[in-house]
Amino acid sequence: MIVLDRDVLVKLRNSNETVVQHLQQYSTREWTIPSHVAWESFQYHSTRAEMLQEQHHLRSSFDRILSFTADAALEAAYIDRKLQSQDVTLDGIDLLNLATAHEAGGMFVTHNRSDFDKEPITQLADVDVVHTE
Repeated sequence: MIVLDRDVLVKLRNSNETVVQHLQQYSTREWTIPSHVAWESFQYHSTRAEMLQEQHHLRSSFDRILSFTADAALEAAYIDRKLQSQDVTLDGIDLLNLATAHEAGGMFVTHNRSDFDKEPITQLADVDVVHTE
């Protein structure tokens, strides 16, 4: 399973050629997003009707939307503790998305190399950083 970060989702929706080509290698896997990525997507709309339309689009575009569970919360706390011990930090939303992917056994796919392309992170979780220009 792959779990897309918001930045990759946006580039995919905008048909970014590099991202589309990169993701083709995962065509046979389950494609998911964390519920927090859905939340981030809803924030770009001003009415409930638009948010519901976005929700419908996300549900029809992905195999499923991963819920943030108590197990994912535990994983987030553990990952955060391990990273802090190595002087590495992630923004809260990034940490929750990574933990959701990791707890579900998925590969977290992001474009955010400044935060995720770090050895302590890639040693803790399965992360694929898409490099674009």
